[in-house]
Amino acid sequence: MSISTRGRRGRGGQGGHEPRARLKLREIRVMEMILEGRTQHQIATELRISQPAVSKIVRRVEERLLADVELKVERQRARHTLRLEFVYGEAIRAWRASQQESLRRRQRKTDGGNAGGQTIAEIVSENRHGDPRYLDEARKALADLRTLWGVNAPERLAIAASSPFASMSDEALEAELARQTRLLQSPAPASSTPVVAIARDPEVIDEQE
Repeated sequence: MSISTRGRRGRGGQGGHEPRARLKLREIRVMEMILEGRTQHQIATELRISQPAVSKIVRRVEERLLADVELKVERQRARHTLRLEFVYGEAIRAWRASQQESLRRRQRKTDGGNAGGQTIAEIVSENRHGDPRYLDEARKALADLRTLWGVNAPERLAIAASSPFASMSDEALEAELARQTRLLQSPAPASSTPVVAIARDPEVIDEQE
């Protein structure tokens, strides 16, 4: 049974019906010319397409490449996360194993007086608190995980005080406060500007009355 391809069209291109293979070859050629340093106008002239069409091809290829790069980055991040979590788990297991009690064989000599002493073999059990070097390796793995996922706390910023009173001592602050209080309580100085009497027109006065 044969399937008719009559009326089947490609996507995009001139008139919106160019075959996919031709569109793919055009994309490759456009990117090659971009890498050669050609301008979009030069590419459009050589390939006999419009400059907006060249811009659209470049944008489409760049978006596809960017999505591919982002996917690869996320995959690498996931892989490194698994590896760092494995390192952390191994370090914690090794630290716990180093906490287990250990048995040590030792010999001690007893004082037997004139009869002489005896040598006694003993087995001693020692409690251990664990090797801190394993915890240090676990801490490094956690630090690498925080860096990988960008969840490190921001560095503390040293903010300089903008107030001029921030660096003053208590005595200096009290003296400044007293000075400001005296300035607020002192009476305002009398104005030395002479008062000028303005003569009024009698006729105007009569009209107002």
